[in-house]
Amino acid sequence: MQQLDMFVFCLLSLTVFHLCNCLENDCGHLHESSGAHFHQIAMDTCSSDQNINDFGSSLIKDIYSSVKKAECDLANPSDYPPHYSPQEGEEFDFIIVGSGSAGAVIANRLSEISNWKILLLEAGGDPTKSTEVPAFYGFLQKSTLDWQYQTDSEGDNCLGMVNNSCYWPRGKVLGGSSTINGNIYVRGNPRDFNQWAAEGNFGWDYESILPYFKKSEDIKAKEVLSNFNYTKYHGDNGYLSIDTWSDHGIKGIVDAFSGGMKELGYEVNNDCNGESQMGFVKMQGTIVSGKRFSTAKAFLNPVKNRTNLKVSKNSLATKLLIHRNLKAAYGVKYLDSQGNEIQVRVKKEVIVSAGAINSPQLLMLSGIGPKEHLENLGIEVIQDLPVGENLQDHLLMAGLLFSYNYTRDIKPLTDYMYEFLTTNSSRLSSIGTLGYAPFINTRDHSSTIPDIQIHQYDFDINATFVLEHLVKAFGIRDEIGKLYHEVNAKRLISFVMPTLLKPVSRGRILLKSTDPNNKPEIISGYLSSDDDMQSFLRATDFISKLAETESLKKLDTKLHEIAPPACETHPISSEEFRKCALRHLTTTCYHPTSTCKMGPTSDPSAVVNPQLQVKGMKYLRVADASVMPTIVRGNTNAATIMIGEKAADLIKADWL
Repeated sequence: MQQLDMFVFCLLSLTVFHLCNCLENDCGHLHESSGAHFHQIAMDTCSSDQNINDFGSSLIKDIYSSVKKAECDLANPSDYPPHYSPQEGEEFDFIIVGSGSAGAVIANRLSEISNWKILLLEAGGDPTKSTEVPAFYGFLQKSTLDWQYQTDSEGDNCLGMVNNSCYWPRGKVLGGSSTINGNIYVRGNPRDFNQWAAEGNFGWDYESILPYFKKSEDIKAKEVLSNFNYTKYHGDNGYLSIDTWSDHGIKGIVDAFSGGMKELGYEVNNDCNGESQMGFVKMQGTIVSGKRFSTAKAFLNPVKNRTNLKVSKNSLATKLLIHRNLKAAYGVKYLDSQGNEIQVRVKKEVIVSAGAINSPQLLMLSGIGPKEHLENLGIEVIQDLPVGENLQDHLLMAGLLFSYNYTRDIKPLTDYMYEFLTTNSSRLSSIGTLGYAPFINTRDHSSTIPDIQIHQYDFDINATFVLEHLVKAFGIRDEIGKLYHEVNAKRLISFVMPTLLKPVSRGRILLKSTDPNNKPEIISGYLSSDDDMQSFLRATDFISKLAETESLKKLDTKLHEIAPPACETHPISSEEFRKCALRHLTTTCYHPTSTCKMGPTSDPSAVVNPQLQVKGMKYLRVADASVMPTIVRGNTNAATIMIGEKAADLIKADWL
């Protein structure tokens, strides 16, 4: 059992223990017991009173039963398709590599055709209990559900991180990164998709792709449903539940932020996926009844019993099988959970949907990629394409804090877990202030197109354990990490993280070896363009002004600029200081894209055409975030799900 799931298991066991303790005080050596022992004590304590039939005892047993049932309902293996082990050489109509934000959608939609036999290969397994709890999403990083990637040291970015390397979590589990992310659902700006179309990607303009966003959606957010015209932008009959989070314990901060944004000319926006993206946004998320709703839950659960859909879990695709002379894909080679090498074959197409890191890695391992790079590794070149180039990511600055003279009631964690299990509503059902985000344009206040999104992440006073986990998750060096704790020791804090929505900087993915088990080289390219640096400087100026608004002053808000030791020679808040801090404390917002760029045949930088077919190849497509020509202005999960929906229709149009 992974570390966080042991934590959740212990928490659940403690919750049950305290309930049973009402029947008989048997705390024993609780403080030194393991999670499993807690659970056994609880069971023994409850069973010792089996003959007590008074009303109170019966009621407590009913409560215990309800908690136990709720625990069993968390990430129940029966929620997902069963594991299937293909036979060597077994043939399928379609093979999909990767069950993430796009792959799960494609598997669902293609298996609607009952006489098509579909194989979905997933390198990970089923989601765990931890994945169901929205507030625990940060703890899923560096777990067994995470590929645990690191960027390579470049000398001019990630300098405040261990080994000068930024940590890049990606989902290795059914549902992919939709199972470990923050659940935030932002489509992007219409300009993003119209730009794609203007570059020659016919059919990818906003008007053309809006129906695919709506097709997935089952909108539940009351803020949206209250608009009589909501169906113009939203669907209400799709697989994917979209809702907003409750404001558990954050209303005072939210009200202050809202007021401060209004003072600076930005209104509250309850639907950034509707008419406008700008303003102080109440975010929408992939949640249902207070729990995560990944693409595994949304798109695989409802079709888990389809006999023509086979899902092979813990199966790492290592190479695409390609007829060299025909340049035609005919199957996939993969390693099963026992390390056995299996080949499976395809009648129609292979669809690579492994994400912006793994998709280019698999293509290059298979001989599709930059000719010189592949030849240097001794890989036979089948198709010379710029695979792995054009890497883009939303980068954020993690060195700005607001502290407040603000307190809120704090309950024991077991109480929050009990509420989560029995009411679907507690602080564990929420992602705190991350559920709100300003979208601004730092150049032109009147613009309808944002260049910065400001993420927030709040911590109670002296929240040592949780804060330390975030600092470690970012990979921040200890000598810098202690500076965050010093601010948090006496005051409630929020990370106030400006996030660059349309970076100019570009990176790339390269192979380190021909071994598919070796992680690829990730060159982020962060801040290689001065345009990006200037955007961050303008965003920091905006945040400084926000801290000085009357609304935020009511909470005695103070702006703290974390000073890495290497930046201490510059005056705090000076341009030189801020540039130095950006080089040290800018990191990923977990949204890598564009490494298998979509473009017309005439585009030499493109890997796939607007039908998502790999250029110069037959029976091979890529469909995930890697095909985005340019990154969208928003958390990328929503747009990737849309890509899956459109890809399925493109495939059906060719084969039906």
